[in-house]
Amino acid sequence: MTLHDQPNRIREWRSRRRMSLAELGETVGLSRSEISKLENGSRRVRAEHLVILAKALKVPPEELMDRDTVRDMLGDIPQQAPAPAPAAATLPVRQCRRQGGMVIVPDPETPGMAIEAPPQLANVPGAYAFYMPDTSYEPRVPVGALLMVNTVLPPRAGDMAVVHMEGAEPFLASVERQGDRLVAVANKDTAPVDLNGPHVARTHRIAGIWFA
Repeated sequence: MTLHDQPNRIREWRSRRRMSLAELGETVGLSRSEISKLENGSRRVRAEHLVILAKALKVPPEELMDRDTVRDMLGDIPQQAPAPAPAAATLPVRQCRRQGGMVIVPDPETPGMAIEAPPQLANVPGAYAFYMPDTSYEPRVPVGALLMVNTVLPPRAGDMAVVHMEGAEPFLASVERQGDRLVAVANKDTAPVDLNGPHVARTHRIAGIWFA
């Protein structure tokens, strides 16, 4: 076994950063399957992989592989005092609830808890997260899952989204295409909502789900 074949800690740090395989792959320009192969050792981690993954996961390269392997790949690592780490971006966590068969995700009245933002949401203005209060079968999300919300990207068919309508609290829905319309389906007992309808103020795409 060569130095390059030694185990790595990519999966460990991806989990700490609350990133899925697809999210990390999108951040570094690799496919989900390529990230999986690098993590499980079926594909060799090359120097260029090590550099871009360390940057995406916000860790020094030697956190992903042992120091001798990193030195063999990248050369000697200078011994110097580490620079102060920049403050990590955070996402506010909203308190949602089940009401009338719908998952309500209200705008917070006061600041509450926050979590470290994953890289893909670190610079998205207004991004937030919320925990599912119970198991939902429409949309299909288990209790305790953490949903992370991108307030900038529009939802697509197959996504989930938080829908804001005039005169109502925001709610979680599945986004589907019906004919030439995109509609939001909150549950099987409520009528689909046309996302281009006059009463829809804005729609926030669910950008990722973290399963504890």
